[in-house]
Amino acid sequence: MPLPPDGLLVFSPAQFAVLDAVARRMVRPRPGWPTVDQVGVARAADRIAARTEPSAQKELRQLLGLFENGLAGFLFGGRTRPFTALEGADQDRVLGEWRDSRIAVRRTGFSALRTLVLAGYYQSPTLWPAVGYGGPPGIFADPASNEEWRGGDQPRPDGNGVWHGEPLP
Repeated sequence: MPLPPDGLLVFSPAQFAVLDAVARRMVRPRPGWPTVDQVGVARAADRIAARTEPSAQKELRQLLGLFENGLAGFLFGGRTRPFTALEGADQDRVLGEWRDSRIAVRRTGFSALRTLVLAGYYQSPTLWPAVGYGGPPGIFADPASNEEWRGGDQPRPDGNGVWHGEPLP
């Protein structure tokens, strides 16, 4: 698994490989949509995780370790091969076991990974055309000059986001 050229911030190379494998199972190719590779989902998820509390980062690293660990796989699902060594259908089965587990911690772990992977995917501007999103509105742009307002001692010019009505209570 090639690492991002700018390095990793939270995950080890082994954890990054597990995260990438999970992303490939959770984000399936769709016509007209960017792929996991085009978006760089695992790298984006690493950057998102870098913005979380150190304790949350530690738990995410542990969670990825559990997915990859053969002993944990044997205890929870009867498999001894690491997650990254499984075929796609078997990886789907493991993810389904976590998602549907009677053990709340496993369901929570699945939800955390799913949230991280989907945040890493949907954060990308390359996805905007596929979902019909034209991009964020220019709420700080002066429509007359087409320049971005930077604040300072000048009032914000009229445009999106400027209120001219009654003061709010």
